[in-house]
Amino acid sequence: SLQLDRAYNLELLSYVSLIVAGSLIYALSGYLKLLFVALKLPGPPAIPFIGNVLMIGDKNVMANDAARAFSQYGTLIRIWVTIMPAFIVLDPQDLQIILSSRKHTDKTFFYKLLHNFLGNGLITSSGDKWNVHRKLIQPSFHLNILEKFIGTFNDSSQCLLDKFKSVEGEVNITDFVNNCVLDILNEAVLGVPVFREDKEKEKSPFRQGKVVMPYRVTRPWLLLNWVYKLTDTAASELNQKKQLDNFTRKMIHIRREAKRTGNLGERKCLLDYLIDISDQVPDFTEDDIINEACTFMLAGQDSVGAAVAFSFFMLAQNPDCQKKCIEEIDNIFDGDTRAPTMRDLREMRYLEQCIKETLRLYPSVPLLARRLGEDIRVGEHTLIAGSHIFIVPYAIHRLPYIYPDPEKFDPDRFLPEEVEKRNPYAFLPFSAGPRNCIGHKFAILEMKTVISKILRHFTLHPVEGKEDLHPSFRVTLRATGGLWIKLQRRDKV
Repeated sequence: SLQLDRAYNLELLSYVSLIVAGSLIYALSGYLKLLFVALKLPGPPAIPFIGNVLMIGDKNVMANDAARAFSQYGTLIRIWVTIMPAFIVLDPQDLQIILSSRKHTDKTFFYKLLHNFLGNGLITSSGDKWNVHRKLIQPSFHLNILEKFIGTFNDSSQCLLDKFKSVEGEVNITDFVNNCVLDILNEAVLGVPVFREDKEKEKSPFRQGKVVMPYRVTRPWLLLNWVYKLTDTAASELNQKKQLDNFTRKMIHIRREAKRTGNLGERKCLLDYLIDISDQVPDFTEDDIINEACTFMLAGQDSVGAAVAFSFFMLAQNPDCQKKCIEEIDNIFDGDTRAPTMRDLREMRYLEQCIKETLRLYPSVPLLARRLGEDIRVGEHTLIAGSHIFIVPYAIHRLPYIYPDPEKFDPDRFLPEEVEKRNPYAFLPFSAGPRNCIGHKFAILEMKTVISKILRHFTLHPVEGKEDLHPSFRVTLRATGGLWIKLQRRDKV
């Protein structure tokens, strides 16, 4: 009997060993395939076991590395995330294969590092949850609904105009613009009016948001959640997330009560639409409302704030373009001080070209990532399912064979006939395909409203000694040292 038990245990050990060995071989085969492709591709020098992750912490990575990526390495580039190879794809035709397909909609693990900040909303979620939520929320961004937010855009623009009138002269516009955009989001997303007597909105936790993802990526040991949870940074981030959730939950209860009593007011906010979805679809819970509302609040701040501020700066640096914008706006309003309508905003075609050219040069989100759902062919190479793909709009928008003289500010690149000549995946300020930014039309209308309001009253000029723009990367694109312009009242010219 003892001999039989030993034989049985030996046989069991053999089976377990075979299973473990098979699993290791299977796992290693995928890694070896990635390794085989990666070693044949060019890419930036890497540090052993660290790879290229320290580049994420370099605020000058876009200006110094991304802008020269094509000339140095071509359109398919290998990088290392610790010991794992990943790939940067730059050519629009290859990007179209990836971004247009629902087979490649899963985000990489980097987005999981944003969960404590954004929650599990449309930006960070994947799979069925993302697909269901996208379908449920998409109707809330129809143009007929977005038109109702123009009044909010205009009110906040008026506040910005009043502040500009009080300072005039040389000014760093970044904080002014960021506060304007946050006022818009407070009302449009959460229902907190732009004009209110109390200053409760000044205490909003959405004014103190801080992303720690770059901090974790540049310290690879913190990518292990059990290690990260032991740090003070993790505790601070979780406390921040708790404040965001509690504030949003409070606003949900306020809006639910207003809906129950019929006191929602004339302006319906996005939170109201999310509450309507939850009432009709029980699986869309209050936590889902919070996650999506926080996503819109946080993702819409820095991205639109940066786009507006960069646009003001570029118009100040390019007076001929600014003049055309002002002439277009003056033709639309003809001296009338009224708020803009949807028709007015649609007619601001040249202003839209200037905004898009600014977003080409300085995309608010200069880095995206995807995980391949199946093998794809890129040039002479096959990238296997599971590969991590990085998409760098900052570099794509500077491909010289698509955008000649790429560093030149030229709004005519976005004339309709010029746009038709280009692959649609050559311009990605809002990503593209099924996972494009759900709020991109909202953002364009918002930017047009704010910029046109200021140009109706001011001309913008460069500030001597501060004409150079130094973009820095912190998940979104910012400007080191701020963005300085000189404001001159048009009625004083």
